[in-house]
Amino acid sequence: MKVLVSGDHFVDEEGNQLLFNGINTVCKDPEQGYLFPDMEPVFQRFHEQGFNLIRLGISWDGVEPQPGVYDEAYLGRVKDMVELAWRYGLYTMLDMHQDLFSRKWDNGAPLWATLDDGFPHPDSCTMWYEAYLQSEAVIRAADNFWKNAPAEDGAGLLDHYEAMWEMLAAYFDSCESIIGYEPMNEPFMGGLAREAFGQAAAQTAARFADYDPANPLAMTAEQGAYYMGVVSEKLMGFDRDTLMPFYRRMQRAVARVSDKPLITGGNIYSSSTIPTGITRLDARGNQIYAPHGYDAVVDSDRYESFNKGNVEALFADKRRSQLALNLPTIIGEWGAFPSKPFTNDLIRHMNGILEQNLWSSTYWLWQPGLENDPNYSELSRAYPMVTAGELHSYHYDPEKKTLSLCYEARENGTTVIYCPFRPEGIGGTVAANVRIEAISDDACLVFLEAVRSGIIDLILS
Repeated sequence: MKVLVSGDHFVDEEGNQLLFNGINTVCKDPEQGYLFPDMEPVFQRFHEQGFNLIRLGISWDGVEPQPGVYDEAYLGRVKDMVELAWRYGLYTMLDMHQDLFSRKWDNGAPLWATLDDGFPHPDSCTMWYEAYLQSEAVIRAADNFWKNAPAEDGAGLLDHYEAMWEMLAAYFDSCESIIGYEPMNEPFMGGLAREAFGQAAAQTAARFADYDPANPLAMTAEQGAYYMGVVSEKLMGFDRDTLMPFYRRMQRAVARVSDKPLITGGNIYSSSTIPTGITRLDARGNQIYAPHGYDAVVDSDRYESFNKGNVEALFADKRRSQLALNLPTIIGEWGAFPSKPFTNDLIRHMNGILEQNLWSSTYWLWQPGLENDPNYSELSRAYPMVTAGELHSYHYDPEKKTLSLCYEARENGTTVIYCPFRPEGIGGTVAANVRIEAISDDACLVFLEAVRSGIIDLILS
């Protein structure tokens, strides 16, 4: 059933409110054709675990291996993946993924679109993402993209990108399970990033005599706030002056052939506490806000320093952005947790943030075997997938195996709840007929058909 944007939430064609609990499936390996093989048993397991969305990564290199030449075989495999996911009740966000801009260094642009002008790329970065500031090659390639430098055929890179997205939107328009198109994962602003951090260091040093730019970890709270304020102002300028015009250009390309919404996330640094400069594309609001959020220890071996307070502050900022935008929100990336005994505790913490804000999300990242790894079991959680009315609140307690739910019900409407347990009783104010359908040995769907309109406040246990 087609997903529509309505104000700040998702609805189906009957007007039921939708929530998504999802996961990223992003294959960056060209040797595998940028798609994981043998996904049917994985998707079946996702269905049993209550997932109803995937963020499916595709690659510019896979789509357009030569200027203006599209790989029909690759596109066909992507469509097959979308249709396979839908067979198991999984909607799809189609994400044009990139990291470090190009397949030359990680994933993204084809080599013909990687105009690095022969600049060097370091091989000594401690963390992969440090290359965004240390690699002259990545910076130059990104700068050339944003200024629409000509490819070998004389057409500008942005011109190629726009034409590609118009083709993709037409090709996939018949796939009703695709809820939106994400033009680019975590866009990188090129040389402006280094300029922003350099200017912040210089201005902080001028303002605070005891600031040591060689030891950023020694910054005081006041120095850190001032430093990040300078960085934020510069990067929000990129969002305003470059990224939003890019999104609007991609929106025009998509809208020529499809009415699916555009998914707007934010630049590479807005997955931290740096605020986003993303705005609404237009007054219609056919747009999805999909921010990312990670604690500073992501991708490191320092998870003993994971700070839940930082994560709460980060997503409070995303909430402020959502309220200003008045758009439905999917947290497109969060987590990236290693498989450790502490992992489920961190997932539970994030689940609470998702519940509090009534947000959908896609966890980063599925890797083979994750779906059966007990260290990630909390990704499978009870939640209302479909609410026939207006959802007010819900909370799942995995230890007690209880789900509390409050919503304004529509008479004769059917609400669908996923439970990773078999409820034995329903308490609270329940004016609904109840049906339970098992989908695995230890999970089920609960169908509540309201007998009249009004508040339903219940506990499944």
